[in-house]
Amino acid sequence: RKAMYVTVLSSIPIWAFYMFIGTSLYVFFKVFPTNVSGEILEGTRKAEQILPYFIMNYLPPGITGLVISAALAAAMSSLDSSINAISAVGIVDIYRRHLVKDQDDKHYLKIAKIIAVIVGVIMISGAILLARSETKTLQDTATILASLVGGGMLGIYLIGFLTNKGNEKSVLVGIVTTIAFTGWTILSKKGMLPNQLSVPFDLYYTSIIGNIVMFMVGYFASLLLPDKQQQGKIISIWTLNHKTDTE
Repeated sequence: RKAMYVTVLSSIPIWAFYMFIGTSLYVFFKVFPTNVSGEILEGTRKAEQILPYFIMNYLPPGITGLVISAALAAAMSSLDSSINAISAVGIVDIYRRHLVKDQDDKHYLKIAKIIAVIVGVIMISGAILLARSETKTLQDTATILASLVGGGMLGIYLIGFLTNKGNEKSVLVGIVTTIAFTGWTILSKKGMLPNQLSVPFDLYYTSIIGNIVMFMVGYFASLLLPDKQQQGKIISIWTLNHKTDTE
């Protein structure tokens, strides 16, 4: 609990200041306009170029080096943790469990390194595609991708935390439904569906609505597909106090 409090108290102000950089740079270059800033505001240049431009041209040499080093360190810390997590999940949950069993740790470490290399190549390829693609901003693209990929995760958590009805079958039904919902939003925004089936909201809301879909479908599916073996074993916000009193 203390770690959660520290995370909330530290990450929210940092994220707020990080997001405030764009507003500050907009105001700064409105007051002190340049050709580069004008081209960015007109859409000729990508918006992501404004921060490197400001760092290279307006900060003192020593501060410039520190900011660039900090940006590289932040990028490396995020990338290596993601690569490590994907390798660990790929080995423990997929390769070792379902594909190749009863091997020594040296074998699994070798395969984990191979997975890390493949993931690294995929990340580099994705970065190149994003750099060359026509997008509003990378932040806009990242928000949409997070909404599309992460939609439903909070719904799964809420089913397990707020109810005592969820089970494996109902969650799977909810996941399939949420994936179908996400696919519908993507196809609609790509103009691959008729107007009658078009999405009436922006892709930003895919994550929010996807979590609602996940929770509702998962909950009602658990009523239709109950798991008798799990009855009385599920710990939720409704059963935690009762379980503690009984013990």
